[in-house]
Amino acid sequence: KQWYQRRVAITAGEYKSYLRNTMKLFGVFVALMAVTSAVDLVFKTCGGTGTVTKVFSDDCSSPQCKLHKGKSYKINISFKPASEITSIKAVLHGVIAGVSVPFPLPESDGCKALSEGTCPISSGTEVTWTEELEVLSVYPSIRLISKWELQTDGDVICVEIPVQIVS
Repeated sequence: KQWYQRRVAITAGEYKSYLRNTMKLFGVFVALMAVTSAVDLVFKTCGGTGTVTKVFSDDCSSPQCKLHKGKSYKINISFKPASEITSIKAVLHGVIAGVSVPFPLPESDGCKALSEGTCPISSGTEVTWTEELEVLSVYPSIRLISKWELQTDGDVICVEIPVQIVS
């Protein structure tokens, strides 16, 4: 067989490790607190009872953010809950080729990560949640969907943001 016809065999452990590292990369995502240079990001809602009013980052120069390896990015999500919230949990998944993989966040307590507003949050009150993640140099260069959820008993909000990791 020619070199391009050979199949590469990897173990299940290697594949899981690859998926785990790939999912971390998307977490490397973007956005900062509302600053004048903040860029509104492209996003799609994916459920939840609340209303997403804005998804933005001060660290991106365009609505479809390219995440550069070795840099940190902040993502900001402004939303209005449909009912009062006393506590909130932040969850992040990377979606690659339709496979959703959980990614641990530095701060999963959504109340501690509010940059505008505090818990408890009254129904209809707009607040902004902010998370900062580093894009590690070991992450592969790839396009993926970062799926961000803020939850209580169910999803308060859910947004999917397309990102691209570049060198």
